[in-house]
Amino acid sequence: MDRLKPVVLAIIGTVVVLIVACVVDQDVPLPADQSDQNAPAGLVLVARFAQLTDTHVVDEESPARIAGAYGLTDAAWRPHEAYSTQLLDGMVRAVNRIHASGRTVDFLLHTGDAVDNVQTNELAWVVDIFDGGTINPLSGPDDREPADIPTAALDPHAPFQAQGLYRNGVHGDLPTIPWYAVLGNHDVRAVGVFPIYEDANGYRSAPLPLDIRPGLVLPVYLDPVSDIAYGNVTLAEPGPPDLFGPPRAVVANGERRFFNKTEFVATMFATQTAPSGHGFADAPPARTWYSTSPVAGLRLIGLDTTDARAAYFTGFYDQGAISREQFGFLRAELDAAADRGEIVIVATHHPSATLSPSAGSEIDGETFRALLSKHPGVVLHIAGHRHRHRVMDRGTYLEIETAASIDTPQEARLIELWRPPATGELVITYSVFSHLDDTLPPLGADPLQPMRVAAATLAKNDSPSLLAEPREPIDDDGSGAQLPPREAEVRMRSVERRR
Repeated sequence: MDRLKPVVLAIIGTVVVLIVACVVDQDVPLPADQSDQNAPAGLVLVARFAQLTDTHVVDEESPARIAGAYGLTDAAWRPHEAYSTQLLDGMVRAVNRIHASGRTVDFLLHTGDAVDNVQTNELAWVVDIFDGGTINPLSGPDDREPADIPTAALDPHAPFQAQGLYRNGVHGDLPTIPWYAVLGNHDVRAVGVFPIYEDANGYRSAPLPLDIRPGLVLPVYLDPVSDIAYGNVTLAEPGPPDLFGPPRAVVANGERRFFNKTEFVATMFATQTAPSGHGFADAPPARTWYSTSPVAGLRLIGLDTTDARAAYFTGFYDQGAISREQFGFLRAELDAAADRGEIVIVATHHPSATLSPSAGSEIDGETFRALLSKHPGVVLHIAGHRHRHRVMDRGTYLEIETAASIDTPQEARLIELWRPPATGELVITYSVFSHLDDTLPPLGADPLQPMRVAAATLAKNDSPSLLAEPREPIDDDGSGAQLPPREAEVRMRSVERRR
């Protein structure tokens, strides 16, 4: 075993550096989080929407994880991961409270990585939370001693009733909040990185690099419905587990099966919330990108940045990819929006700087940004993926990245588009909000708040560098200017764009 260890370390060192696939960036400073205009005088509201991203709802007991890689990459395992469903419920509640406070939310946009490991049960939890269903976040046996099980109010594995995204007649008399979704890499690939292989019998697994290995201390492939696990997490042993260890038996659960893009889109047509498909045009989908108008005069184009030209099994595919076919769709939709005189928002999971030929993208970031800049109706490119707040002035539009709701600072974003009645100018305001925001009026009881407080505390203690004073802003892609922070607590900026 001692002679094997250096070889195995070399193999796994290559794998786990990329295993998180969401590039949790703790070195780049947090940019402008809040604008200096919440209700600009003399302006007419065009649209107000919430952006939620990288919720990473996770089945932490799944055998298709490499949680032991935590020492090499933070997001392989999180000390607060058991609370992922409660955190998403809290974010939905916060959006509802904003809506009920008098700042009507026209729609919610989820920019990908809804789930952590492309599992069917994880996606079911996400949909049930938006629908306001009953969530049972326990996917395996409860191996805790009776004395170690907390009360249901403090137990992240106890079933709970989600509030659901605001619906007229269910939550009150205000308009229903529709929500739209785009795919992220964790919604498509195992642990956000590895392509999933399906055999002729419909069995799905994700082969890992050097799959000729015997699998003595590390898995050869990831299979969520397996009855064998390496370094798995249980309720009695929440982790982080050791990286190297022999396989052990677990209770298999068929509800953990990997889903594919077709099944993701079909699920979007099977929810109780609006609109049907949540942006996607049809099921089964002819394509996994779309164009829709959530508000009169506003065009939302949702793209699939997991659209790799070729994804080879055992390869690493965490970065963004757009095919020529999809790029042609984007160009045509931008032209059509210009003919209609619409304002355009482009939504992707990956920021433009991560569009990478090495990830199978046929379009690089520079080409993508050039197309958006060419169309004056484009005012926003909204993205997530890097688990950080960042706002870039691209000259003719803003590229806004929003941090993950699963990780510190556990926030989402509210964006408003305003227009003076007599001119063609557009004013964009943006701010961030938390699931623990105590400035919003309550909307019903919130029994899960104590658990979310515990999750936020665990996350902060696990990510001290994210709480540090930000350094000077850095533009990492050579295009545009990062909007600098004013203060560490609240950073402000107002932006105007002419059409």
